[in-house]
Amino acid sequence: MPVYLGIDHGTRRVGIAVSDPDAAFAFALETHIEGRDGSVLEHLARLVRERGAEAVIVGLPLTADGREGESAVRARRFAERLRASLPVPVELWDERYTSREADRFLHARRGRGQAERGRAERDKGERDAVAAELILQGWLDRRSAAGRTDPAGSGGDEPGAGT
Repeated sequence: MPVYLGIDHGTRRVGIAVSDPDAAFAFALETHIEGRDGSVLEHLARLVRERGAEAVIVGLPLTADGREGESAVRARRFAERLRASLPVPVELWDERYTSREADRFLHARRGRGQAERGRAERDKGERDAVAAELILQGWLDRRSAAGRTDPAGSGGDEPGAGT
């Protein structure tokens, strides 16, 4: 059964999600922090091996009107580095609004009025992992709707219509 990894790439933190073995549901896995957790490329290569991932889906942060800013350029560069170092396909997926959706999800889960001071870094890390989950879930849903069974969906470099 195929397993996929989803990535929310940031300059300091990389949110990581994984699909279930049926490739129907995505789950936030963890957040890798640059400078603290070692090489993100080595970590992702290990996850691909350990989980038997068939593809890695990297969020492409387009602007609201679909243009690419500096964050999208960085995500594309990161995807290229992954393609050069991983033995599986790497695909980009439109991640517009996933961080905002992750914030709403986390806010609802915590309940209103329960915000604590000093949780900012943990919250950002949790948000990145949830954003990776949303990226991967959008890709899985599109793949399922299209009836795809190939590991990386369209196999192209262009991002799909994301969440």
